[in-house]
Amino acid sequence: MSTNAAAVIVLENVSRDFIAGEQRIRVLNQVSLRIERGEMVAIVGASGSGKSTLMNIIGCLDKPTQGSVRIKDVAIQQADGDRLAQLRSRHVGFIFQRYHLVPYLTAGENVAIPALYTAMPAAERRRRARHLLARLGLSARTDHRPAQLSGGQQQRVSIARALMNGAEIILADEPTGALDSASGQELMGILHELHAAGHTIVMVTHDRQIAEQAQRIIEIGDGEIVDDHRKGVWPALAGKSPQILPAPLGRAHLGPALSGAIRMAWRSLLGHRVRALLSMLGIIIGIAAVVSSIAIGEGARRNILDEISQLGTSTLEIRPGLGWDKPRPDFERSLSLRDVTLLSALPYVDSVSPVASAQVLAVREGKQVQLPVMGVGSGYFRTQGIRLISGSIFTQQDLDEREPVAVIDTQLRQALFSSRQDPTGEVVQLAGIPHRVIGVAERKGTNYAGAQPLAWLPYTSLKGRIAGDTPLESIVLRVSEGVSLTHAQRDVTQRLMLEHGRRDFFTLTDDQMTKAIQSASDSMTWLITAIAGISLLVGGVGVMNIMLVSVTERTHEIGIRLAVGAREKDIQRQFLVEAVVICSLGGALGIACSALVGLALAWLAPQMVMVFTWPPLLLACGFSALIGIGFGFFPARTAARLQPVEALARE
Repeated sequence: MSTNAAAVIVLENVSRDFIAGEQRIRVLNQVSLRIERGEMVAIVGASGSGKSTLMNIIGCLDKPTQGSVRIKDVAIQQADGDRLAQLRSRHVGFIFQRYHLVPYLTAGENVAIPALYTAMPAAERRRRARHLLARLGLSARTDHRPAQLSGGQQQRVSIARALMNGAEIILADEPTGALDSASGQELMGILHELHAAGHTIVMVTHDRQIAEQAQRIIEIGDGEIVDDHRKGVWPALAGKSPQILPAPLGRAHLGPALSGAIRMAWRSLLGHRVRALLSMLGIIIGIAAVVSSIAIGEGARRNILDEISQLGTSTLEIRPGLGWDKPRPDFERSLSLRDVTLLSALPYVDSVSPVASAQVLAVREGKQVQLPVMGVGSGYFRTQGIRLISGSIFTQQDLDEREPVAVIDTQLRQALFSSRQDPTGEVVQLAGIPHRVIGVAERKGTNYAGAQPLAWLPYTSLKGRIAGDTPLESIVLRVSEGVSLTHAQRDVTQRLMLEHGRRDFFTLTDDQMTKAIQSASDSMTWLITAIAGISLLVGGVGVMNIMLVSVTERTHEIGIRLAVGAREKDIQRQFLVEAVVICSLGGALGIACSALVGLALAWLAPQMVMVFTWPPLLLACGFSALIGIGFGFFPARTAARLQPVEALARE
């Protein structure tokens, strides 16, 4: 052997101890070893002799307790995790006895795993993986999963993976242990070809026939080298540079790394569909509940505001007292018909009406309905935008003579009359007093479930025939077009205060009612959303638990990725991205479920309208991703902190 050959592996007085309870067990004891570039070395020994531990230290999967190790002139004791990962990525390729292939990936994808953690473009990764598989006679098996390959074919995939990043050093751990004799001979032929191409081959084997095919045999016994001999010289290979594909330079930038992590996360989800569905189930339910509640609230809000908007923005209501939150029984009769006369004389008032009410029993031909009746003036229908369907409204004569006439709404018509009968001219008993129906009107806000029937009487008739000397509940007026409602409200307030000599009333406008309704709607929506948000948190905890289970189930896969060059941050990013993908996909499915709920409601309950808007949808998606980041961080960190040699040991 040439004395000038560069050493790629140097061990000096290396010892490795393991702690078992309170006992310290020494597996390697003062091992010194030097392997030159281009050598083919076999390490043999009985089970428990320490040969696998020695292989793990050479492959940067483990560190010695004592002594020094240099791989490609890098002292691994002083190297951090990223530097060791770089060594494994660029200079060391592993061929494992049990192949260690990821079961849900194809042969080509398994081969390309080491390049995921480099700057190699995706197209180049696929090209190189196909080239290596073709070189090993597996061009027709590129898209096959490990379960579809024979043992020999899986081992070839493992070899191709070891060569993916241009590894100069090939470490083979019992490479023929799981193969039949024919497949074992084929594998050794491949290793000899790699050796002839200039690779440094280090094999761990208990098979003496396999070891005899190497040019150097190192025997381990009780953690020490008991024999180290070479068979002949090989000047043609001494110091020869391996004829391999060039190694990729550097690590992937954040963008390509995230893109690759997302693709790998998607493949992982496809490979574990049931687990993925269970992971996102809580998120689906939570997002569907949140989006549906907001959509229902928005639909109700728009419906109410639409009803109000049809009244116009020029309606003013005056009520006794100082406000809804300040009841004053002594102000109950602060409004009078004289106020109505005063207001009707104002030049900017379009129409005005007093309002009083009573609760009565309506009877007709054996049908009975308990309902409120409102005593109003003829101007009331215009102030409220009530549309007359048939008949007429009160005349001034009806008001002056307290005529027992009534205008009924569509709900009362349905309750007391047949669908084909015209109620106009018919008689209805209200509080035991016959009233003639003179018209049917459609009031705003009745197109919702549970709307109560209603009838309108002349306020003079209500007071004189039914309610007696009941106080006015309110006075409503509509200002003329082009007149500022704010100005009218201010003027009305001043005039009534001057008339009354004090402030014993308050005013309401459509805008104020709209704001009140908006506030109540928002409060209800936030309440429902908060309740639904609890399910999101439960879903997030579920994601965390499933991801922790996933880390346990995929410990072996994590070990494979670490062995081929993944850093801790790569593993953490992979699991974090998987959690985000699960939650984001769960959010999207939750939105889709909410849309299905909207379609179902539109068919089963048309009066309940769900209105979907972009902000809640975007917020739901963003919140799903945040849940993935928040609840996926701990499992991702747990996965990243696994030691390669320990992770690989778990099947």
